[in-house]
Amino acid sequence: MISSEKEFITLIDRALNTDRVALDTEFVWERTYYPRLGLIQLALSDEDCFLIDPLAIKDLTPLGKLLNDAKVVKILHDAPQDLTILSRVTGAVPQNIFDTRISAGFSGLSSTISLADLISVLLDINLAKTETRTNWLKRPLDPSQIDYALEMSVISGHYKYCC
Repeated sequence: MISSEKEFITLIDRALNTDRVALDTEFVWERTYYPRLGLIQLALSDEDCFLIDPLAIKDLTPLGKLLNDAKVVKILHDAPQDLTILSRVTGAVPQNIFDTRISAGFSGLSSTISLADLISVLLDINLAKTETRTNWLKRPLDPSQIDYALEMSVISGHYKYCC
C-alpha cells in the first residue's frame, strides 16, 4: 500500500521507465455528482503490483505525468470510466491507452464483456467480485478489500504480457 508522497513519486518514476503498466480504480459513486476515488491499483508486472491510497496522498499530479506519457502504454479494462476519474484528479490528458474491453470486441469476444468474464475466458480464473460495491473511502480498508484489490492488480499485471 502506497500512502506517502515519497513512495508515490518513487513508484511513478519506476512506472515511467517501463514500456507498459496496468491500471484500475476503486471508487464510490453514491449521492455525488462525481465519483470519489478510493483506491488506485497499478501493476508494473504480475509480480510487481501496488495499491495507491488517494485519500492519504493529496497531490496525485505525478500520476498525471504517467497518464500523459505517450511512451508508456496504459492498460485498462473499460478505460473511459477510470480515465475520467483519473483525469479529473490529476489534470492529465491520458495518452497511449490499451482498453482490454475494446480489444476483446476486436478479437471476436463481446465488446461489452466484463473484466471477470474476460479473465475467465482468457485465463480460466474465476474472480470473486464481492468487494466491488464496498465503501472504498473507509479507512482502514478491510482485509477482504485489500485482497480483492491486490487480486485485481495481479490480474491486470498479466495483461502486460497479453498486449
